[in-house]
Amino acid sequence: MEKKTPILDEIGRKHGMKVPENYFADFAGKMADSLPEREIQLPEQPTLWLRVKPWIYMAAMFAGIWLMMKMFTGIFSVEKGETPDVEMTASAGEERLIEDEWIAHYVDDYTAYEMLYTDGDY
Repeated sequence: MEKKTPILDEIGRKHGMKVPENYFADFAGKMADSLPEREIQLPEQPTLWLRVKPWIYMAAMFAGIWLMMKMFTGIFSVEKGETPDVEMTASAGEERLIEDEWIAHYVDDYTAYEMLYTDGDY
């Protein structure tokens, strides 16, 4: 019951394709001859801006990081209850205390209402 169809024996091992003689030996020379001639252009000398631009971008990046760190550390120090490094001029008159002036300048509305509520001065 063994049915054997020797397809390769029927077709043969030749596929009809063959490479011409010395094709790969002469390939590079034939390709170079078929390409059009053109001048080789040397790259232009970079301008001063092109040479300095990466350094300026890097300096701007570090300046931005420094400013963000100053902003975030300033915010977190105020939340901890520390006073900012800004000098405050003593402009309070006789009827107002410096603490009142500080509260009016540095305390937001929510904190002021919370202070009034805890003091019982509502």
